[in-house]
Amino acid sequence: MREEILKALYDWNPWWEGKFPTELAGISRDHLLDQYMQIPEIKVLEGARRVGKSTLFYQMIEKILQRDSQVLYINFEDEILKKYSLSEILTVYRQIAPIRNLFIDEIQNCKEWVPFLRTAYDRKEIPQIWISGSNASFIKKEFATLLTGRNIPIQVHPLSFEEYLHFKSIDTSQPFSSQKQNLIQSHFLPYLETGAFPAVVLRPVLQKELLMSYFEDFIYKDIASRHEVNLLKIKELGIYLATNSAKTFSYRGCATALGMHPSTIIDYCSYFYEIFLFQELYKFDYSLKNQIGSDKKIYILDTGLGSAISFRFSEDLGRMLENCIFNELRRKGEEVYFHKQKYECDFLIKKELKIIAVIQVSTTLVSPEVRQRELRGLLEAMEVHQLDKGLILTLEEEGQEEHNHKTVTILPVWKWLLEL
Repeated sequence: MREEILKALYDWNPWWEGKFPTELAGISRDHLLDQYMQIPEIKVLEGARRVGKSTLFYQMIEKILQRDSQVLYINFEDEILKKYSLSEILTVYRQIAPIRNLFIDEIQNCKEWVPFLRTAYDRKEIPQIWISGSNASFIKKEFATLLTGRNIPIQVHPLSFEEYLHFKSIDTSQPFSSQKQNLIQSHFLPYLETGAFPAVVLRPVLQKELLMSYFEDFIYKDIASRHEVNLLKIKELGIYLATNSAKTFSYRGCATALGMHPSTIIDYCSYFYEIFLFQELYKFDYSLKNQIGSDKKIYILDTGLGSAISFRFSEDLGRMLENCIFNELRRKGEEVYFHKQKYECDFLIKKELKIIAVIQVSTTLVSPEVRQRELRGLLEAMEVHQLDKGLILTLEEEGQEEHNHKTVTILPVWKWLLEL
């Protein structure tokens, strides 16, 4: 056992026998993780597989190694390590060195980790503990029972548009010349179409094939390994949800369309939510019961993945824009709903007990019918929530209008994403 564990650990910690391989750290992102080194709580990186959690760990490890050599990284995707408990692994490691900085990847694959980490934290045996996971339900259940007050969650998402441009070596510092603005604009549609998984962005060819392999991993490694599911049916559901992303959605309607029982749809959707692949958006209502009981919208983690696995998602640019904006709002940690009364507005942003902003999304406002529809929904939401300002995000149009003493700002999505 000892030799097997040590060999696996040496494979994952190459800096023990030489310099840190700088290629492991990849390209820097917008996560300011250094500040978390100043607090003792267990740091938890949460997010779907392939969004870059491991790379963020390596970036932290590279910095720590400049001042402290006592760093241990454990990846529980490893077939050897996942056979053992965390206690067994660390008992073996402590025979060769102490631990001051512990990084554990994909901890949902680890056996009996919670009691061990709780004890290590309470006894202050390991000053810095960082863990990552790709299953929200599994990790949060453990936190609620044993790690309450001992952890700090950090959400990791696919690349923002600004990070995407950074990965493409495009400078986003202001002011913009006309040439730079045109360059940035030219990258926005590829950002929507190929998505924002780091490895996909850096890949010059066969991006769709890589995204399809990610979808297979979501199904087989993240869901089928934990739940009893009909693989054909759950893949069919995933494709259905991607195809209908940014549309109004009901479990019963989905069950009818796919010939499945509504309870099965509810269970299978919950598995997708657990692994961050899809998220629901509720219609705003001050009654929680009405909110949960009404139809909802569904959004996919990444527009590129949605385009790769769906039948029609990539054909509807408006829905791709809406999905992109939803993902950005969630990346920013906003509490989001949609408005639907006589008319509809895509996003309401809530802070504490009040709606503070409303956003409508449309590819273009050139058509008088589309302009009237989008304005009606936005102005109704502004009136209901007593707001004087509203925002319409489009592909290219920009301007400002007054409607009944209310100001409507029109802005290209790419500018909004870069906070210009």
